Amino acid sequence: MKRILIVDDEKNMCKVLSMLFKDEGYDVASAEDGAEAIRRIEQGDLIDLIISDLKMPGVDGLGILDYLKKTERDIPFVLITAYGTIPDAVKALKKGAVDFITKPFNVDVIANTVRRVFRTAALERTNQILSESIVEDRFVFESPQMREIMGLVPKYAAASAPILILGESGVGKEMVARAIHRHGYSMDLSAKKPFILINCPAIPEQLLESELFGHRRGAFTGATKDFKGKVLLADGGTLFLDEVGDLPVSIQPKLLRVLEDKSFQPVGSITTVRVNARVICTTNQDLEKLMETGVFRRDLFYRINALTISVPPLRERKADLKPLTDYFLRRYSLEMRKEVQISNDVMEAFQEYSWPGNVRELRNVLERAVVIVNSGVEIGLCDLPQEVFHGGHCLEPNRENRLEAQERALILATLNQSAWNISRASQALGIPRSNLRYRIEKFGLTRGEYSPPS
Repeated sequence: MKRILIVDDEKNMCKVLSMLFKDEGYDVASAEDGAEAIRRIEQGDLIDLIISDLKMPGVDGLGILDYLKKTERDIPFVLITAYGTIPDAVKALKKGAVDFITKPFNVDVIANTVRRVFRTAALERTNQILSESIVEDRFVFESPQMREIMGLVPKYAAASAPILILGESGVGKEMVARAIHRHGYSMDLSAKKPFILINCPAIPEQLLESELFGHRRGAFTGATKDFKGKVLLADGGTLFLDEVGDLPVSIQPKLLRVLEDKSFQPVGSITTVRVNARVICTTNQDLEKLMETGVFRRDLFYRINALTISVPPLRERKADLKPLTDYFLRRYSLEMRKEVQISNDVMEAFQEYSWPGNVRELRNVLERAVVIVNSGVEIGLCDLPQEVFHGGHCLEPNRENRLEAQERALILATLNQSAWNISRASQALGIPRSNLRYRIEKFGLTRGEYSPPS
């Protein structure tokens, strides 16, 4: 739920706006002046939008803007101003306010303004994430093994032969394939070349042939119109067959034909279709064993095995752990609008862990950790899945646990002293009510729980 902070020295104005925005489904807080608003922000109150009067005693609306700019707080700011102070409102826009509303204001106008601000902020965050992903959608590495692999990328990209990428699940085989694709077509700026992915084990065998090669209307029950398959969609670009070892034997001859003479026939058609696509395959299986059992054709294996890259598991390239951790931490902190760091204890545990799920597991562990910790908090050992640690247990005691235990005891004692009056307890602790409620839930505090003397 989006949280709006209303800043106005007129209590009636705060009350009216609070009722309006609560009806709109927002969480609302209020402050009687700029100093209180700044204090809330510094105490960790997570604000998504500030709506502030321009003229107030003490720190006014422009003062709040100056504070946001000085501290680089990325909080949208909307100004409420009277007609006679329009020049000041323009000055506020130059300082970074996203919009201003004149008194007396129309309820629909201010509600639409807020909705527009949130839509714009969401789009900007999405664009920022996408821009960073585009820039950094590459292998993050420091290990010599990955340096050697990335040295092969431009050489393989210059060839038209099929490429086979080997490695355990989650090591980043698709990232290598995408790097080859981008490098191969980076010089042609006239069109965006397609990168078409087929996850072979994810599609039922009875549907896979049609998904790959397309079909003609009436080819089978339910085929009510012609359908272009993924092979044809990849024309001019890259066809990426993920886990090709799971490709059914019945379909393998048609793929071999695509590789041999760049042609195929859609299901239900006698017409031959020509296609020119780079083919990159991956597998985490032993294709030699699959050939011995007749599950994988030898002629297909020899064709896709023209150029091979073997991506080592993460446990064999521990030098990549730190840059990968930094990248995922930055990525998910940006997405979740948090400032999160990681403790030295966690990095040591990462180095000791074998990472059976490889880079995919590391990514999931860090995404989960960023979700559950508070902004400004360091990710500790107990914020991670316990299987990451020796013996499957969280390593205790540690600094994070001691600090959390002290914080829990303090909050519980304050709640008991105030007879669990949330307002009085939050004032005594100097934190917002919302933060206190979060900590009550986080620590599992219950009314009547005994707080030992300090």
